[in-house]
Amino acid sequence: MHVTVEDGRAVKVAGDPEHPITVGFLCGKVSNYLDRVYSDERVLHPLIREGGEFRRASWDEALDRVADGLLRARDEHGGESILPYSYMGTQGLIQGDLMSARVMHALGATTLERTICATAGIAGTAMAHGISPEVDPEEWPNARYVIVWGWNPLSTAPHLWRKLLDARKAGARIVVVDPFRSRTARVADEHLRPLPGTDAALAIGMMRAIVDAGLHDDEWCRAHADGYEELLGELGRRTVEECAAICGVPAEDIERVGREFASTRPALVRLGVGAQRHMGAPPAYSTIASLPALTGAWRDRGGGCAYIPLATAGAVSEYALRREDLRPGPVRTINMSQIGKALADPSLDPPVKAFVCWNSNPAAIAPDQERVLEGLRRDDLFVVVLEQFMTDTAALADVVLPATTQLEHRDVLFSWGHHYLTFNEPAIEPQGEAKPNTETFRLLAARLGFDDPCFTDSDEELVDALLEGFDEGDLRTRGWHKIDLGQGPVPHAEGAFGTETGRVALHADYLPPAEVADAKLAERFPLAMITPKTHLFLNSTFANQRRQRSAQPSPSVVLHPADASVRGVDDGDQVRVFNSRGSFVCAARVSDDARAGVLVAPMGWWNSDYAEGRSGQATTSQALTERGNAPTFNDNRVEVEAL
Repeated sequence: MHVTVEDGRAVKVAGDPEHPITVGFLCGKVSNYLDRVYSDERVLHPLIREGGEFRRASWDEALDRVADGLLRARDEHGGESILPYSYMGTQGLIQGDLMSARVMHALGATTLERTICATAGIAGTAMAHGISPEVDPEEWPNARYVIVWGWNPLSTAPHLWRKLLDARKAGARIVVVDPFRSRTARVADEHLRPLPGTDAALAIGMMRAIVDAGLHDDEWCRAHADGYEELLGELGRRTVEECAAICGVPAEDIERVGREFASTRPALVRLGVGAQRHMGAPPAYSTIASLPALTGAWRDRGGGCAYIPLATAGAVSEYALRREDLRPGPVRTINMSQIGKALADPSLDPPVKAFVCWNSNPAAIAPDQERVLEGLRRDDLFVVVLEQFMTDTAALADVVLPATTQLEHRDVLFSWGHHYLTFNEPAIEPQGEAKPNTETFRLLAARLGFDDPCFTDSDEELVDALLEGFDEGDLRTRGWHKIDLGQGPVPHAEGAFGTETGRVALHADYLPPAEVADAKLAERFPLAMITPKTHLFLNSTFANQRRQRSAQPSPSVVLHPADASVRGVDDGDQVRVFNSRGSFVCAARVSDDARAGVLVAPMGWWNSDYAEGRSGQATTSQALTERGNAPTFNDNRVEVEAL
């Protein structure tokens, strides 16, 4: 992002035309980023709750209040009674959880297991590939057959979508796998619509069709894969028709797409996070990742499998800088997707007595929302939130501390999708009294009496420490630098995967979703509900901005015409969506964009946008996957009634 500044005020933001991925344009989420920076709704001063209302406070008073609350919790109940809660609100390695981690470690606070986004898919793909370079997006235009699996890049990654369009212009066929007809699915060459949580069955059916047609790459698999004979044996025990019955995709479509993928070179599978929100997600991702290995797609430039580029993203890591050695002793761990249970569980010992939140909005995005809100509203819970706006979570705080935007602080950012590291240089001074997360936690450390020199490290020193030993090239002058691990354009033509053996591990494992596959539960709650991303929001970020809201002003759910008809629901009707965990109310959009038996509830709107102050997360479960300890948002059964 290039920022034009005049007299200390940012007047324009634009993409960097020299960047090989973003090529000079910004997505619809941030192309009006100045509206966010200069919004009259920004929190620009510390706020303290008194008598149920917020009042403005000085930083000194607010920090004293926070320090007193944290020390009281620690002294009366132990350090583990303090629960930090954050994720990737800034997308940065410096402002994310670095100085904050040091403070929490020194307090002896509970460790937060941060798995709310992609760890199920990461665990699954790592079972197959290990942590190793995936297909570089700059090589995608070489592909001639692309399966976009559980991903809607037109909404969530438009710069990477352009790389796929380059492939299409050169003759590639694009197939989307998604229960919902997303924006990407609408413009794809073909759209396969499995039932939520059955993606592994679809992949197994494709692999069976490939083997039946003799299109698997026996030579490559024997040279570079483990579990090959076991895979063939497992495929021999399943028919395409059986897989079709499980996933709801016609057998002839499974056979044809599988064989097209195997016989078209180069062929690429690009996984997204959408297919991993169910109980069987890790084995599903290892199975899908085995599909291009079975066909030898890794031989070709632009062929193979791509997901989140962990190998390159992990080339620069802040973990060692978090200073776990500051802890007074071992501490417990609480998963961020089970915050509702943690906050509302009277048997938890010690109970959570202080909650510090930054870079996240759990009141809107965490599962089992009724439990989350119940916990955050406890009279005996001290809640501190660092924020740019009065989000649903901030509105429940005892103290709100104003945070900076990307234009107002220094950071280093990895990418969720490409191989470039980004330097985030502050372009303007912080607005009002906003402070970077790092500075807030530095000040708090001083109030808490922590005297280790690490608590005075400046952001510049943190960046230097982060990049020590890394060949950063012209990162700080140009703003970006490609991470080169020596993978080259065809990283695994000769194996060299990140597994212990250096060989890909093949899988054909289907673990049924917990709720979607529960026939007895389906009698009470017959619709499977999924919660995909909303086009112009980033989870709940940007959901309060005028332009984004004007394009998608209010929440709705998408219901197939057949499902709407039997419930007496017409397009535009207000409906209640419910299960045993909770309910929410919004408008219904009747459309075959949703497949029969599946309710689609796009997420991101704040709770205050819903008729009863509850979103789709009021119905989702706190259950976690066995591998990756990840949430199961899309493994959810509900019913709908017209109001």
